[in-house]
Amino acid sequence: MKLSARLIPFMIVLTPSRSTAEKCTALKPLPIDSEDFDQPNWKDIIEIAFPPWEVPAAGCPRLDKIGGALEEGFDEFPTPEDGKFNPCYYTKAFAGLDPKLGGYPTPVDTKYHYEFAAPFFKQPGDGSTHHCPMDASPDTPVQSCPKVAPKCDGAPKDCNKITDEFGIGHVPPFVPLAAVKNALKEITCMEEMCAWFADEVQPCNIAKSVLDGLVISTFGVNGTVKFTPPKILDDLPASDPKSTYYKLEYLGDPVACADDNCRGPHYCSKAAAEEDIWGDFCPYIHTGENSGLYRHPHIALAAVELMLANQCNPEKCPSKWLDSPNGMDYGVEMKSTSITWAEMDDNSDPMAQPAVPYKWPNSGDGIYPGHELYGDYSVKPAAGSYVTKFVAMTSGEGTESSGPAPVTAKAA
Repeated sequence: MKLSARLIPFMIVLTPSRSTAEKCTALKPLPIDSEDFDQPNWKDIIEIAFPPWEVPAAGCPRLDKIGGALEEGFDEFPTPEDGKFNPCYYTKAFAGLDPKLGGYPTPVDTKYHYEFAAPFFKQPGDGSTHHCPMDASPDTPVQSCPKVAPKCDGAPKDCNKITDEFGIGHVPPFVPLAAVKNALKEITCMEEMCAWFADEVQPCNIAKSVLDGLVISTFGVNGTVKFTPPKILDDLPASDPKSTYYKLEYLGDPVACADDNCRGPHYCSKAAAEEDIWGDFCPYIHTGENSGLYRHPHIALAAVELMLANQCNPEKCPSKWLDSPNGMDYGVEMKSTSITWAEMDDNSDPMAQPAVPYKWPNSGDGIYPGHELYGDYSVKPAAGSYVTKFVAMTSGEGTESSGPAPVTAKAA
C-alpha cells in the first residue's frame, strides 16, 4: 500500500492511500442529533427499524405525578397499527408479544449476545437476566437471583471479569452500543463494516467475535470489562469514548425520583420501592414531557445493526425488523419471550405500579401476562438461547454464577 501526503500548516501527515484495485464504498453515516451532544439520533434510527404508530396530537399520555392521575390534555393513548410499534412506551410487560399490545422485542428476540437469559420454567424472573431456581418461592425477589456476570476481584459495581466459561458475561446493551458507535467513527469504507456481518446463522447481527473485540477495545482493562451507567458524569462527558450515555434511558427525573424510588430507568411508587420489589416491574418514565419516550438500548442496538446490515445485504436484511430474519414468527403468544409479570395495582393500566404487598405471578385477568402464556406447558417453547444451569438447580443447591460453563439450550 502506498503512502500519500496531505499538507497541513506546519506539519505533514502521511496516510495510507488505497490502490485502484481496492474497493472503498463510502459508508453512510448515522443520523446525528445536534441537540444531544452530536450523538447518533437513536430515536430516528429506531423508528426506521421499528416504525411507530401515530402519536396523539398532544403527545404521549402522562400522569401528574407517580401514582397520580392522567394530566389534563395528555390523556389520549395512540391507536395500534399493523406492523408498527408503540410510540408511547411505559412498561416492558408486553415485550416479546404482538406489537399491537404495546411492546417491543426482547433481547432474546433481537439475538443480543450478552443477555444470558434464564429459560422459561415458570420460575420467578423467567426469561430475564436473573436466574432464580426453578423451585424458587413465588415471593422470591427477582433481583436477589444472580446474573451470569462473573464479577471483578472485590466485586466492584459495573465490572465483569472475562472468563473462559462466560466470556464477557452479561453486560447491559448500552455497553456494546457505545462500542459500536465508537468503532463507526474510525471506519470510512462500507466493505470494512460489512466484514462485521459474517455470521451465516444470524446474518443481520454483528458477529459475536467482532462485537467482543469492539467491547474489549473500548472497555477492556486487564482481563476485565469496566463500564459506567448510561448517563453523563461530571468526569465523563458524552463525547468521551468510554461514556455509555444514552439519552433514551431518561434516568433520574429530579421530581419523579425525589423519594429515592427510582430503580435505573424504572419509576417506582414509594410503596413499591420500600417493599423492595424488582424495579423492572415498575413503569418507565410516565410523568412530564418525556413521558412514554423511553426506548430500550437493546432495541437501539438491534436497529443500528439492521441499518448497517441493510447496507451490506439488503435482500437478507430488509430495513424493517419485522421483515428481517430475527423478526420471523415474532409475537406468537405461546412461544413468546415475554416475562411472567407481577400483580399490579391496576391490571388494566399500562402505567400501573406493582401491587403492595408483592404478589407473583400476575393473575392474568387484565393486560399483564401471567402463567397463562405457558398454556399446558411446564416449559414454554420460546425460541432463543438460554442458560439453564442455574435455574435447573434447586433452591438448596445455591446459585453462585461461577464454576463450570453453563449449559445453553436453544428452544425451538
